[in-house]
Amino acid sequence: MHESLKSFKSIIEIPVAWGDMDAAQHVNNTVYLRYGETSRIEYLRACGIDFDFKGKGVILAEINCKFKFPLTFPDKVWVGTKILLKTLDDHSFWTEQVIVSQTHKRISAILEAKLVYYDFLLLKKSLLSPQNINIIHQFEK
Repeated sequence: MHESLKSFKSIIEIPVAWGDMDAAQHVNNTVYLRYGETSRIEYLRACGIDFDFKGKGVILAEINCKFKFPLTFPDKVWVGTKILLKTLDDHSFWTEQVIVSQTHKRISAILEAKLVYYDFLLLKKSLLSPQNINIIHQFEK
């Protein structure tokens, strides 16, 4: 495992697919965002937070991605995800994610994403329960 992932409680492995590459012969920029999305969902599942996506759940409000090294097929990546606890409030939080190439043993991208807890029936942000906030704090410790 890469040293940059030491502080991450949730780390998943994703294979780089041939179809992830584009005409520039490297993984398309949008695919990094999909890797991040997959890892964020797995983070929430690993925490034990069961979101009801027909009623309430998280939506992506903002995302930043810093590309460091191009990925190509064949490769596998580790994606580490953590919630930045200092950003956790009643409605939202920021995640930090690192995507690491297993072949090159290098960071390929760093993502920061703001997630907002959302009520899909009322079409507005909603409150995170104190229980879910506590679960996140316990998972990150």
